Amino acid sequence: MTDGRKDLLRRFQAVVEIRADALAVRDASRRITYAEFGQMVGAFRAVLHCAEPKAQSPVGLLLDRSAEAYAAMWAAISEGRAYVPLNPRYPTSRLRTIIEAAGIEHVFCDPKLQDKALDLGIEPDRILSVDSDLEGADWGASALAGRRSKNTIAYILYTSGSTGQPKGVPITYDNLLAFADNITQTIPYPPDSVCSQVCELSFDFSVHEIYQALLSGCTLCPARQIDLFNPAEFISKNQITVWISVPSLVRVILSNQKRQPLALESVRLSIFNGEPLTVSIAREWQAAIPGATVWNSYGPTECTVAVTAQKWEDREDLSEIDVVSIGVPIPNCEIALLDDHTFFPLHSTTTSRSGELLLKTPQCFCGYADAAITPPFFHDARGSVYYKTGDRVLWRDGRLFHLGRLDHQVKIRGHRIELMEVEWHLRKALKTDALAVVTYPRQQPTELVLFIEGQDLIPRLAAEPLGLPTYMLPKRCISVKALPVTPHGKLDRIALQSLLEENEC
Repeated sequence: MTDGRKDLLRRFQAVVEIRADALAVRDASRRITYAEFGQMVGAFRAVLHCAEPKAQSPVGLLLDRSAEAYAAMWAAISEGRAYVPLNPRYPTSRLRTIIEAAGIEHVFCDPKLQDKALDLGIEPDRILSVDSDLEGADWGASALAGRRSKNTIAYILYTSGSTGQPKGVPITYDNLLAFADNITQTIPYPPDSVCSQVCELSFDFSVHEIYQALLSGCTLCPARQIDLFNPAEFISKNQITVWISVPSLVRVILSNQKRQPLALESVRLSIFNGEPLTVSIAREWQAAIPGATVWNSYGPTECTVAVTAQKWEDREDLSEIDVVSIGVPIPNCEIALLDDHTFFPLHSTTTSRSGELLLKTPQCFCGYADAAITPPFFHDARGSVYYKTGDRVLWRDGRLFHLGRLDHQVKIRGHRIELMEVEWHLRKALKTDALAVVTYPRQQPTELVLFIEGQDLIPRLAAEPLGLPTYMLPKRCISVKALPVTPHGKLDRIALQSLLEENEC
């Protein structure tokens, strides 16, 4: 029986030894080699071990993107303790809920955030400093292999739950190792790559950024919060060669480029996830970095970041309703569809079908941290277990196309409406990606409302020019300075609905 934790640590230790003099992390003020980063991990592990040698409880990370955050992650793994990212930009009430739900006792904390840690109810002696002295830090097999642990969980990410409470998704060492193996086979990094790290640590896409870079011997460049206001400058200044983000952030880059063009030709590889990648954004991004390869990936948090991927080319057969295909399964992932309770395994020869996407992969979690929440698993006739994604997809010509969330399929006055289809027609007619359609009111909706970014003249919507039936037309169009996004950079539809409710539209 394999030990995913030991295998992860051995693999990382090998990278640290082979790439000892290469840069592991480069930020605005520091250059940290793999040898130095290994020492940092050893120092952080020593701090965690001394705090409570026999503890098994998860460790909180009240840290932003930084070398300290990455070292804390590896320190927790080496001690056999799960870690839980605590996003400093989350409301205090939400963080308290997460801390209580996860049973967090110790927190690695940025010195600038110690007051916040105290506000969260963390006892001063349980706040672990990240200003550890690296001299003399234990290093080598003892630093990384750590002690034996019965714990199988590498980390827990808390996502939005349908009850309004955060929902803990535990990912095991075996899940994480399977992802690292499978994604590296699909989208390998050259070891001299300079990789961006722009996603919040509480967003599962950061797992892709951090682990694939460090396990490939690359240089990881964490972005400061201020860098996200002008990510093109961040790319140019750091000569980023591997760029990973949600498509919304690329829209910011492309918008800024029109006002202040910056050289982006250092980028050789781009990977997107988290939101639909529209053809127009893919085209504009490819034009901005003509020598780069662009990949679109897809996967739920419950299946460790990404389970399908598509290398983008400007071909008609690689898109549906103006959205780039999410591609084919990465290695060791089986896919199937569920349509009207009928189960369809998908193979390269399967004819065109649509339905809810089901996933069977060693990357899949075993259940939520709260055992009272029933995981959405489907058991086929052979007893195989699939994860029900809640995403509606089309299988055509041997690849997948994302058609939207099942909960974004709405019914208004008896008509079933796909919001992604409405947005596709609007993007095409209005020649902009900066728009979103939401339902109003939130419960038992009676109309669609269009939000559009940065347009003084609100367009008039008519059925014939848009190619939409009247019942699919938004009744109102509202111009906003900027579409709201979540802390992870995704479009925040709930915020738009709340805006409508607050103004009693």
